[in-house]
Amino acid sequence: MPLPAILLTALGFGLATGLIEVGIHLFRKLALGRILAFGMDFVWMTPLANAGVFLLLGVVFLLVALPVRRMRSPAVVYACFGTVMVFGPLLLAGRIHKAAALVLALGVAVALSRKLTPRAATVTRVMARAVIGLLVIFPLIGMVRYGLLRRAERQAIGSRAAATPGQPNILLLVLDTVRSWDVGFYGYWRPTTPKLGQRLERGVIFDRALAPASWTTPSHAVMFTGYQPTELSASWDTPLDTRQRTLAELFAERGYATGGFVGNYRYAGSATGLQRGFDHYEDYPVTVEQALRSAQLPARAFTLGSIAEQLGKRRLIHGGKDAVDVNTEFLGWLDRLPNARPFFAFLNYFDAHAPYTPPPPWDSAFAGRDLETVERYWTRMEQVFGAGPLPRRFLQETLDAYDGGIAYLDHQIDSLLTQLEARGLLRNTVVILTSDHGEHFGEHGLIQHGNSLFLPLLHVPLAVYAPGLLPGRIRVQAAVTLKDLAATILDLAGVPQAGVPGRSLMAWVRPPFDPARTDTLFAAVDFHRLLPRWPVSPILRGDMRSVVLDSLHYIRNGDGVEELFHLGQDSRETRNLAGQPLFGSELERHRAALARVAGRNSLK
Repeated sequence: MPLPAILLTALGFGLATGLIEVGIHLFRKLALGRILAFGMDFVWMTPLANAGVFLLLGVVFLLVALPVRRMRSPAVVYACFGTVMVFGPLLLAGRIHKAAALVLALGVAVALSRKLTPRAATVTRVMARAVIGLLVIFPLIGMVRYGLLRRAERQAIGSRAAATPGQPNILLLVLDTVRSWDVGFYGYWRPTTPKLGQRLERGVIFDRALAPASWTTPSHAVMFTGYQPTELSASWDTPLDTRQRTLAELFAERGYATGGFVGNYRYAGSATGLQRGFDHYEDYPVTVEQALRSAQLPARAFTLGSIAEQLGKRRLIHGGKDAVDVNTEFLGWLDRLPNARPFFAFLNYFDAHAPYTPPPPWDSAFAGRDLETVERYWTRMEQVFGAGPLPRRFLQETLDAYDGGIAYLDHQIDSLLTQLEARGLLRNTVVILTSDHGEHFGEHGLIQHGNSLFLPLLHVPLAVYAPGLLPGRIRVQAAVTLKDLAATILDLAGVPQAGVPGRSLMAWVRPPFDPARTDTLFAAVDFHRLLPRWPVSPILRGDMRSVVLDSLHYIRNGDGVEELFHLGQDSRETRNLAGQPLFGSELERHRAALARVAGRNSLK
C-alpha cells in the first residue's frame, strides 16, 4: 500500500471510530437518558479528535513499516488500524479489562481485514472522498452550531417583553466545594477571604447555612428549583428533567436576560439539565484538550490524565475551568446585552475543587504557614477519629492548596465586582454568594465529598451583598437551608414565586422577625457504584438522609444505623446521641420530620 494511502486509511479509521463513539453517546443520552461527560460539541469534536490521534498513529506506523515492506500490505494496515478502531469504543463499556478489550478488538479487526483486503483499491478511493468530506463537514457543524446558538439567544432576548422598570440584576455566585470552615469571614484562622470579608461587612451573612446535598448536581438543582433533592430527577447519571420550573425560566418570563457560566462543567454543565431556561450557557470549552477528553483513546487508553499532570493541567482531568475564564465569559456576555435589560446570571467557580490547583502565588500562599495551628488541628482530628485515610503530610498539603484556591477565588470575585462597579452595574445588582457543598480533609476518616452527610460537607457560606438595596452589617444566626434560596432570590428581585416552594430567607432580615420559626433542614445523597470505595465511607452502605431541627443533626444511613449529634455542643459530630435515653424523644421527633420530608413526592 502506498505511504499516502496508509495515512489516508489512518484518518478514515479515526473518523469511523469517532462516529461509532458519537453513536454510542447519543444512544445513552437520548434512549437511556444518561448524563454525558461532555457537551454537545462532542458530536463534531470526537471524530476530529480521533482523526488526529489516528493520524499520529499512522505516522508512527510508517516509521516502523518503512524498512519492513510486508507491514505495508493492506491486510496488515487494516488489521492494525481496525484493532485500534474497535478498541476505543470498547473502552466505553467501563467494565471490560483493557487486555480483554484489546484481544476482542484484534479478533474483530482481523475479520474486518479479510473483508476489505480484496477490495483495497476501492476502499482507498471511497475513503479518500469520505475523509475529505468529513474533515470539511465536522468543523462546519461546529461553526453552524455556534452561530445558531448566538442567533437563538439574540432572538429570545429581543422578543422578550420588557422587565418592570427598576428591577435589580441578580448575580448568583456558587463557589464549588467551599465549606464554611475554611472561609475567613466565618472565623477561619487563615485569611482566605479578606476582600470578600470587607465587602460583606455591608451585607447579610448567614452563619448556619446548610446545603441540601453533598455533591454538585443535586445541590444546584435544589437551588434552581426550590424542591428537595428527593423530589428531583437530578442524580449521579440522570439529568434534571422538565417537571419543575427553574429560576432561569421564571426570570426569562419577567423580561430578564439569563446567562450561566460554569467552571465545573462536568457536574454543572448543560448535560446535567441545569442549563434549562438560560439564554446563554457557557460550560464545556471548545479546545484541543476538551476534544481529546471526548475521545476514548486519548482519554483512557493513552492515559490523558497522566499526560495532563505532567503538563501541569491536572484540572483538565476533572473537567474544570479557571475563575478568570468564567469572569471573562460573563463580562463578555454582559457587554453584549441591551442596556435596558436586567440580567439573572449564575457563575460557578471550580478553583477550590480537587485536584486543588490554584495558580501562583496562591498555590503556595499557605504552604508551611500556621504550622502550630495546623498541627493542633490534625492532632485533634486523630484523637477524635483515629488516623486519617491518608498520611497527615498529604492531608496538610491538600488543605494548604484548598485554602489557596479559596484565597484565589476571593481575589477573582473581588475583581469581578470591581469591574461591575466600573460599569455602573453593581449599584443595582443583588449578589448572592454561596457554595453547593463542602469538603472532607480527614474528618471522620474521609476525604473529598459526596460520601457522607456530616457537617464539613453541608455547612456552606451564604451571603447577600447589595449596598443601597438591602440593610447591611447583619449576621443571621438561625439555621437555614439552600432549598429556600430560589424563593429568596425571587423575593430579592421582586418576582412572584409562581409556585416555587420554600420561604424567603429575607424573613430573617426584614422585620417583623419570627423568633419561633423552626425549619426542617433536609439533605440527601444517593449511593452510586462508581464512588471511591473507601472502607469507612458511609455512602457505601446505601442512600443517606438527614435532617437538622434547631441544633440537632439526625442522619439515617443506608443500613438503617441512626446518628444524632448536638451541633451546638459537638460541631465535629463525634458523640452519637442516638442511643442515649435522654434524647429518645428528640430521636423520635427527627425520625418523624425525616419521614415527612423524605416521603413527600419522593422520586428515590
